[in-house]
Amino acid sequence: MKTYKTIMLWVLAVCACLSCLNAYAGEDVSARKIIDIGCHNTDGTCFVDLDGAAFGASLNCPVGAGNQFRFDNSDTAVGKRTFAALMAAYLSGKHLSVHLGSCSSQGWPAIQWFYVVD
Repeated sequence: MKTYKTIMLWVLAVCACLSCLNAYAGEDVSARKIIDIGCHNTDGTCFVDLDGAAFGASLNCPVGAGNQFRFDNSDTAVGKRTFAALMAAYLSGKHLSVHLGSCSSQGWPAIQWFYVVD
C-alpha cells in the first residue's frame, strides 16, 4: 500500500511539473524588420508590426496569429527603455529578434525580451 501511494505521488508530481512547462513556452521571431511602431495615448500599450510571416499562433492569444506584438508597460521605466530601443531600431532600419512569452491585456502576443540585429 505504501508503494502504491509513493507511485501515485510521483505520478502527480510529474504531471504537475509537465503542466507547468507550457508557462515557460514561448515563440521566437528572428531577424524581422519593424514596419510600424506606436503607442496608445490612453494607456501604457505600445505595438510593433514586423515584416514576414505571421507569428503568435502557439501562444493561443485571443487575437490569433499576426504580424504585431504589444507590451502594456510603456509608462514604466522598463517600458520607456523598451520603446526607445525599438524606436531606435526602427529609425535606423535594423532588424529585430523577439521572444513572445504571453498575451497582452488586449489579447495580442506580448514581448518578453528582444535584441536588435545587424
